[in-house]
Amino acid sequence: MWQSAHLLGFNLYWLLAVKWQQPGPLLLMLLLHFLFSPRRRQDWRLIPVALAGCLLDGLLWRLGLFQFPAGFPLWLLLLWCGFALTLSHGLRWLRPLPRWQQALFGMVGGASSYVAGAAMGAVHLPWGIWISTVLLAVIWMGWLPVLLWVTVTLEGESR
Repeated sequence: MWQSAHLLGFNLYWLLAVKWQQPGPLLLMLLLHFLFSPRRRQDWRLIPVALAGCLLDGLLWRLGLFQFPAGFPLWLLLLWCGFALTLSHGLRWLRPLPRWQQALFGMVGGASSYVAGAAMGAVHLPWGIWISTVLLAVIWMGWLPVLLWVTVTLEGESR
């Protein structure tokens, strides 16, 4: 039940982040997560996952793959916090999958999130939709399995 509720909650969280780009509702949802999470102590261990995601997006922003109206946005940092938690809760079912299946989910889910964000006006992809999508798909093929492995390692659990 918690896993399904968390995944649904993250979809709402993503929509709030991308559509309204305001930190207040995102901070409120993070607070709710920590109030109701059955694993709140372990959840704090996921901060490095959120930071790694911000570093990747920051690098891609600096390289010119992304453009934002006013520099690297706070809502994107908060989105990474929510996604790190989702890897441990709502997307926990990805962990036992073979790496190639994790890579497939990363390729499709990762790239499509950025493309949807661009369609909603949250990010501009100056290299064009096709080049950006292919690059993001390749990046996320490797990135999601790495994030899942790091999450498992930080939590001190087996895959």
